[in-house]
Amino acid sequence: MKEEKVAFYSDSLEHIRLEGMLALPDQAGPYRPCILCHPHPIGGGSMHVALLKAISDRLSSGGWACLRFNFRGVGESEGVSTGGIKEHEDIEGAWRFLAERDDMNLSELSLAGWSFGSWVGLRWAVEKGRCRRVALIGPPMVGFDFFHFLEGKKPPFPFEAIIICGDRDQFNDPAKVGDLADRLGAEVRFIPGADHFLFGREREVAEILFREWSEG
Repeated sequence: MKEEKVAFYSDSLEHIRLEGMLALPDQAGPYRPCILCHPHPIGGGSMHVALLKAISDRLSSGGWACLRFNFRGVGESEGVSTGGIKEHEDIEGAWRFLAERDDMNLSELSLAGWSFGSWVGLRWAVEKGRCRRVALIGPPMVGFDFFHFLEGKKPPFPFEAIIICGDRDQFNDPAKVGDLADRLGAEVRFIPGADHFLFGREREVAEILFREWSEG
């Protein structure tokens, strides 16, 4: 596996340059691409969080090309954070960056978002319909409305969905997770004894995701 620092622009009316890290397998492409979306910056979320790094390492070792990046206003990414209002434009910019390369198989596109990243990522996936696989990790069902952009939409969606969360997630509501899974036709995997932050469980989450996506 090799990883390189990259830069691209948000698909925005504003001129916003975003920083990212692209991990590629050792073998030649074309690769199955995956976009990774980080937690809320107000809590220190960035592309450098351990969970996203673990997922990137595990998937890229299994043949995926993983792009993790900083949303606007985070790290060296330009612009100002909007709390999720415009961050879907940044994901569109990430997709355009991958689409411009000749070593990516965009028909195999996956997206994984953790916490805030799952909320923004799901909105983009539903609106654009470009993903084959979507993983929502620790979706914060308390404080974020995951249902407003699903209004009027029913399964089947163009993507396979999985929800992974700790069974002690303090920002979760099991009933709402069940409702969301039903709306998306998603599988749910609970991590026993884990809370929202999944400290020490990063490799476990990455392995679950790799296994589920490899079988799908």
